[in-house]
Amino acid sequence: MLVAVLCLSMTAVADQLEYISEEDAQEAVKLLKKQKYVLLYCGCCADGYDSKQYVKIKTVSCRYTNYMNYYEVLVEGVDANGNMVSETIDLAYSHVKKGKNALCIGKALNLDCDPCVENLKWECPKF
Repeated sequence: MLVAVLCLSMTAVADQLEYISEEDAQEAVKLLKKQKYVLLYCGCCADGYDSKQYVKIKTVSCRYTNYMNYYEVLVEGVDANGNMVSETIDLAYSHVKKGKNALCIGKALNLDCDPCVENLKWECPKF
């Protein structure tokens, strides 16, 4: 039992806003549909998740996770290297452009989260 609790608590830290309510997922989709790009970046992660990945959005949707009443947001598009991207995103570590900076989607939607970065510059290459 203790091992299960520890595993769940470690997952909760890494995935703050990946499994969310249907309402929050729909609001995130609305926000992302107004964007050309999304920045996927976790400032406190390791093992490859700590690099900035800009994705030119082709489609965005939400779907049921088949777990309790949770939904997730799916982004499909292409990265700066021309690679196809299709992944569910954590709103705490996904950002949209606001002026010259990147704004955490979770913060933009007034959701409780820690994006692990402040004053993140928007440095998206044109592609």
